[in-house]
Amino acid sequence: MKRTLIVGQIVILLILGVKIAAMSQLFDHVGLFGRLNLSPAAVAGANPQEGILAASGDGGADSLQKERDLFALLEKRKTELDARQESLRLEEQKLAALKKEIQDKIDQLGVIEKSLEAKLDAEKSADAKRFKDLAKIYEAAAPAKAGAMLEKLDNKTAAGIAMNMKRDKAGAVLSHVNVQKVVEITKEITKSFNATAEKK
Repeated sequence: MKRTLIVGQIVILLILGVKIAAMSQLFDHVGLFGRLNLSPAAVAGANPQEGILAASGDGGADSLQKERDLFALLEKRKTELDARQESLRLEEQKLAALKKEIQDKIDQLGVIEKSLEAKLDAEKSADAKRFKDLAKIYEAAAPAKAGAMLEKLDNKTAAGIAMNMKRDKAGAVLSHVNVQKVVEITKEITKSFNATAEKK
C-alpha cells in the first residue's frame, strides 16, 4: 500500500512537472517571462515572493522604456511626415496659383495680340486704300511729271504707288525715273511680295 501511494505521488509530481514545463515553454514563446523577468524555476519555486520580486526587476522597466522610446520615435516620425505633407500641400497650392496666374497672362497676351492684329490689318487696309488713291493721281498726271514726283518719294511709298498703278501707266511713269531709283523701287516691290508670300 505504501508503495502504491509513493508511486502515485511520483506520477502526480511527474504530471505536475510536465505541465509546469509545458506552461513555461508557452510563456517563453509569447515572451511573458522575458517581459516580467520570470523564469520557469521562479514560477515553480517554493517562494512566491521571489517571483514577484523578479517581475518588478529592471528587465521589465527596460522593456517598458524601449516601448516608450519606440512610441516617441514613431510620434516624432508621424509629426515630421505630417509637416512634410502640409508643406507639399502648400507648395501645390502655390503652383496652382502660379499656373492660374500664368494662364491669365497668356489669355491677356492673346487678347492684346488679337487687338494688335486687328489694328495692323486696319493700318494695312488704310495704307492699301491710300496707295490706290495716290496711284490714280499719278496715273492721271503726265508721265514725265509723275516720274519726277515719284523719284522724290521714299522707296516704300514709291513702290506702293507703282504696285497699284496699271502696268502700262506704271511703265510710262518709271521710264522718267532715275535708273538707280527704279532699281530701289523694284527691290521694295519684290520685298513686299516675298513678305506677303511668307504670311500665306
